[in-house]
Amino acid sequence: MTGRLALVLAFALAALALPLHAQQRSAQADQLDAQAIAAERVWRNYQQRIAVAIAGSGQARDLALAAVLQDVATADPDQPSASDADARAWRQAAAGSAGQDVLANAMLMMGDGDGAQALREQAARRWAQAEPDNIAPLLFQHDGVDALLANARHLTRFDLHMYDQVRWIQSKLVQHPPSANEREVLFGEEAVPIQEHAAVSAMALWAAVAIPSLQELAEACEGRALRATASRGADCAHVARVLVGYSDSSLGRMLGIGMLETMAGNASERAEAQALGRRMDWQMLEWGRISSQQPRDGAPQFVRLLADPQVRTEQDLIERILTEAGVALDPPAGWQPPRR
Repeated sequence: MTGRLALVLAFALAALALPLHAQQRSAQADQLDAQAIAAERVWRNYQQRIAVAIAGSGQARDLALAAVLQDVATADPDQPSASDADARAWRQAAAGSAGQDVLANAMLMMGDGDGAQALREQAARRWAQAEPDNIAPLLFQHDGVDALLANARHLTRFDLHMYDQVRWIQSKLVQHPPSANEREVLFGEEAVPIQEHAAVSAMALWAAVAIPSLQELAEACEGRALRATASRGADCAHVARVLVGYSDSSLGRMLGIGMLETMAGNASERAEAQALGRRMDWQMLEWGRISSQQPRDGAPQFVRLLADPQVRTEQDLIERILTEAGVALDPPAGWQPPRR
């Protein structure tokens, strides 16, 4: 990802307002602020423009994506729960026609404005009906972790459909690329391929708005809560191992490893959890190191691997990147991550 694109995404996805009051700044800082303000404005306008175009198809997935783009483009940090009228209408229309389309319902999780909570709850229930073995939709429902853990033995995966959504969003952004003038402001003279721009933007958008809260689940499987019912310990252990072994994102694996370490009842279980943690730390750090040595922080490689249907999960992607670089998937004997 280019530095300028990273800056643009930081503004667009976090919807942060830049302070405009007068300050004592250097000429260089003033110039950077001016570029950032211009880039933020262009990025917001671009998202609003393509949101209208994407919504024009009337398809549930497109309407859900258009609502998210509109939300991000019009977000006001002083009114974080406010929702644009067009976004509300598109999201309502998407919910009305999503049916059992898992991807459409998953994309409806990307909403937090007026009326979005109720629609998200309904979409999460439709998603859970379509995939009764999946932990992910249960985390977006209001039933809470007690209901999730009560049905834990039926759950066999934690699938957010992360790359499915990212690929869908990328395909829509490729169909609606920035204009020449917009590209000049966003990228300067650097020739960023549209597929790359779309993939990086899609990944950043998903990461900003499509991740469920995992804190409640973690807290339900530690301390006194772990002894709340006779079956809680076994249920938590089952969910933790599902998260470790059958997550489509590193987020799920990280939570599962943390749960196993917290619940460890003896030295053997603790050593197993710590070994899993070291292996994950090694792979994540090596992934970051390898990417930092590539053009645009590895964005071209990410685009290439995202286009490969065999790369279904984030773990698939990480292992491919490490293997292509000739890096072992397991850390050297005795290796410890820098923070430990």
